[in-house]
Amino acid sequence: MTADRKKGILSASLGSIFWGSSGIAGQFLLINKNIAPEWLTFFRLLTAGFLLLLFSRFLHGNIGTIWKDKKDRNTLLIFSIFGMLGTQYGYFASISASNAPTATILEYLMPILIIFWYCLTERRWPRRREIFCTIFAVAGTALIATGSSFRSLAISEKALFWGLLSALACALYTVAPVKIIRKYGAPLVVGWGMFLASFFLIPVAAFTPFTGAVDLPVLLSFAYVVLFGTICSFVLYLGSVAYILPTEASIISAIEPFSSILFAFLIFHLLMNPWQLLGMALIILAVGAVAGK
Repeated sequence: MTADRKKGILSASLGSIFWGSSGIAGQFLLINKNIAPEWLTFFRLLTAGFLLLLFSRFLHGNIGTIWKDKKDRNTLLIFSIFGMLGTQYGYFASISASNAPTATILEYLMPILIIFWYCLTERRWPRRREIFCTIFAVAGTALIATGSSFRSLAISEKALFWGLLSALACALYTVAPVKIIRKYGAPLVVGWGMFLASFFLIPVAAFTPFTGAVDLPVLLSFAYVVLFGTICSFVLYLGSVAYILPTEASIISAIEPFSSILFAFLIFHLLMNPWQLLGMALIILAVGAVAGK
């Protein structure tokens, strides 16, 4: 395995772990503290986007170079509006309408969508490795999120809609920015993507009453969501597609529910049943198959 490939797999894995662990903080804010998903998404995108652009400014200087090329500019806008905003808001709205396990299952239809897209564009059937990894990743995700008790998932129409939209947007933001990330780097592309997405969300947030109270637990949870669950996770995950295929990154991202369960156990002493442990094993097998290519 080449050094670049190892770097890509490690980046995708760490990004997924940060995203998964921040889901605990996100659910705490949405459900326990009653923060509206519109406002949480808006502040998350605005804060994280601004910090990433500030970081890119000090690191590379000019942050406006991406706007000079018309094709790159259009790709960035598509990535921001339909990819970044759709993923962030869709996931939080699905959690708010149901719970994190339900939203996770719906969002992790994403690898199937990406592989289906590449099969269409390349005019081919799925490869054995892709089929194997996708089946194991999705099955493992479902077992971790449900513990095999599928009857407990009372999916409302709203949760289903936003969860499926999140999966579609997640597939888009994985595939769309590959070329511009290789050209400009993940921090700059992700920073602009989040910053722009926050402004497109202003009309929605403006007509949504702000709920909940801002206290120290809320601020600490929000800081974790922004710094680790947003900046670190997106930069690492999207940066990985410069070294590995988007299909591989999407499958590796199934580590997210694994990390969610693990952090929930460490922090909230959540016990896992044998089915969830089996789900973890399936995900490890899927990641191992990708890594061993």
